[in-house]
Amino acid sequence: MSSQSVDMYELRISLESVKQLSDQDRFSYYLLGHIFNELMSLQKLVGFSFPKHDDHRAARLRPEHAQAMLLFRLACGKIWEATQTIRQNKSVASMLQNLVLPKLANGRERLRALNQAVNDAPWLSPLRNGMGFHYPAFQDWASLVAPNDSWEDDYVYLGKQSGNTFYDASDTIAQAWMFSQYGLPKVADAVVPLLDQMIDLLRLVNTFLEDALFTLIGDVFLNHDGSPRHIGKVRSPQHDVVSIPFWTAMHPPTDTHSA
Repeated sequence: MSSQSVDMYELRISLESVKQLSDQDRFSYYLLGHIFNELMSLQKLVGFSFPKHDDHRAARLRPEHAQAMLLFRLACGKIWEATQTIRQNKSVASMLQNLVLPKLANGRERLRALNQAVNDAPWLSPLRNGMGFHYPAFQDWASLVAPNDSWEDDYVYLGKQSGNTFYDASDTIAQAWMFSQYGLPKVADAVVPLLDQMIDLLRLVNTFLEDALFTLIGDVFLNHDGSPRHIGKVRSPQHDVVSIPFWTAMHPPTDTHSA
């Protein structure tokens, strides 16, 4: 895998500047930074989860797709939680309205656009509650686990260690429910639009959070006086070639319970 040196910088925010905020505003600042960290990590992981090879064998692709959908569902749950925090947390809403939006270019319009994007994704909350952060009850999957004429044999793909085990039929049911939340007559037709909309939402939320935080840092903490300091380089792989594998070579287990 090719790599190159990536520059690293640090931006120092003095303790005295941070102390100028009220406790609630300081809480909101740290909370939004935490949300951004999580969503940006998920955005990168989602990108890394797409297979980047030409091996089309089911045993290779199906587990990798399942990993990608797991990350998509986690991202959907976190997007929902993030937007609910922005909308409903009184401390966050107050900090945004008083300290950020008046200084952020088109800030209020951008917040309205973000809220509208969430309203246009009615599948987001069911996906968060039905699978993203919880496991389904029988009634949730009842129609999906009743065999019909389209059913085929189940497959389990496995290696010599349990870490390379994948239950294909279970993932088929899970994805059928996941994409049915989009509301199209044919579940298969929902795959691309749902994934595209989720990716757009993730980018929209991350961009809003990043700009809001840097408005707070630049205008309030630093008062437009300060710049990042170069602190070194790190060897890094090219972002668009990083891929998360499913099949991995593992050391022989030392006991029957080792992965």
